[in-house]
Amino acid sequence: MEGTFPITQVHLNTGKPSPDVIVALRWTDQRNEFGAPGMLLGDGGKKGDGTHGSLSGFDMHNMLVASGPDFRQGFVDERPTGNADLAPTILYLLGLQSTNSMDGRVLLEALDKAPAVAQKPESTTIRASCDVGLRHWEQYLKFTKMGDQVYFDEGNGESALK
Repeated sequence: MEGTFPITQVHLNTGKPSPDVIVALRWTDQRNEFGAPGMLLGDGGKKGDGTHGSLSGFDMHNMLVASGPDFRQGFVDERPTGNADLAPTILYLLGLQSTNSMDGRVLLEALDKAPAVAQKPESTTIRASCDVGLRHWEQYLKFTKMGDQVYFDEGNGESALK
């Protein structure tokens, strides 16, 4: 459909039944009452109400702190990572293998005694737009691939008069 992203283009074609529609709320860099940036634009809520997040860079980029004898001290990982990487990394450290396929990757670059990581992240931005009456809709999605893993970085959309 014009103005949308195909499921395959956003890497959500898992081979399992896929949803017909995936929606992420629009956001701005406006600050909330506590000074944190990343306000969502939705219907019916009041300013400051909580949500389940958005595709804003403020929601997508969080912090993970790992400590212990297996982790590099003072290391800041500049490669893309996500929550799905935790289980494969923990299993790797425990010397275990999953009997099921898993999302995520082992965060080798953060480990003290691990092989070097040769993979380089590849960032992509895709766009979709359409005209509906007097309005023009435009949206984008930024994501980074690291090997087979896809990490969403940011996405948003906006409607404006033509």
